[in-house]
Amino acid sequence: MMKSKIKKLITALIASVALSSTAVFAEVKYSVTSANFIEYADMLTPGQKALFIAYPDTFRIDVYENSPACEAPDDIKAMSQSNGTLVNDNEGFEAPNVGQIPFPNPTHPQHFVWNFRMNSSYVSNVARVGTSTNVAADGSIVIGQQVTDIVFPRNPNTRSQYADPNIFAMFMQKNLGPPRTAGVVTLVHDYIDSYIQPRKAWGYAPATRRVRRAPNISYDTVLNAGGGIITIDQYNGFNGAQDKYDWSYEGMKKALVPMYNDVLMNTAVEDSHTRNHLNPDHVRFEERDVHVVHAQLKPGQRHLYESRTFYFIDDDYYHLALHDMYDGNGDLMRTYIGTIIAGQFGASKATECFSQGEFTFDLATRSYSGNNVFGEAFYSQLPVYNGAEEKPASFYTPDGLRRYAR
Repeated sequence: MMKSKIKKLITALIASVALSSTAVFAEVKYSVTSANFIEYADMLTPGQKALFIAYPDTFRIDVYENSPACEAPDDIKAMSQSNGTLVNDNEGFEAPNVGQIPFPNPTHPQHFVWNFRMNSSYVSNVARVGTSTNVAADGSIVIGQQVTDIVFPRNPNTRSQYADPNIFAMFMQKNLGPPRTAGVVTLVHDYIDSYIQPRKAWGYAPATRRVRRAPNISYDTVLNAGGGIITIDQYNGFNGAQDKYDWSYEGMKKALVPMYNDVLMNTAVEDSHTRNHLNPDHVRFEERDVHVVHAQLKPGQRHLYESRTFYFIDDDYYHLALHDMYDGNGDLMRTYIGTIIAGQFGASKATECFSQGEFTFDLATRSYSGNNVFGEAFYSQLPVYNGAEEKPASFYTPDGLRRYAR
């Protein structure tokens, strides 16, 4: 009886703490609207300002008290004591310890890009079902889902052995829907240093029942699940080779960025995805320091985006919170937000953070697309990081793709 009372007391205390924390997080500090956004201009990106101008009656940013900063797992932090070295025209790096934060004391614009790109390998493997949400200008929504398995050999806890130390990730994804893409499977071998070895990819299409090499899964090829407005190198915010751009560091500033987006994760699509933009009632922003990195297309190179500006949060993850994309005339084409959750999906501690969704807003078509959107409101089974059964190396091969697809 006494044990039962103690257990109930502890449960009540935990619930009380959780509720009080939720209350703190739920209290809006202030709201930015089309009527007052000029007052907050220094903390807004051009993309955010464009949304206020395009949708003055509906777009809003609710700003909350800051939550704890995102922290890498303890074993990653422990080995991340000194910077690596950029090599091969900055297309790769060499670090003192395999799996560390590449540049814990960044001093070069591409240090921030590498820190963000490599934060996926803070976990050893991933098993998840992500949702894609494509919202047309009239508010109609097309929903898709993709089951994905990934292994990150650089993580010290990865069990599978790969002979090539340049492998960053082995990636297998099967489309569950919408119907036009259902059954399409993609296998990717992603490398750290694309100067040494460019990305390799294979695809399986149900119509042909054949596995083929897919040479164009890179740069500005359009993502299948992206509603025509997401390029391959926008997957996960930014990925792949950096060689098409000249990179510059524009300094650190205070910005309004999405953080701790548990409410969005648990809100039904029809409520969270309103016409033209996400429902402001369900997106939580905070004032955070961000590192501003600009990418300008090199002379002679071709890409849909002539230039891009990235806003990386100043913490262990260097999460890409905001991203503006410009065309050849220097006009803003699209803007992006990356939403974050913490302490979930098998996290080792409450401040370990993961992406909750990647949302791209197209100003010309007044449409937007979500990619890699996670949460019980989107799919009943939450992603599993580290805790999933790690697929063997043979799974991530063209033969493995063929077996898995059929």
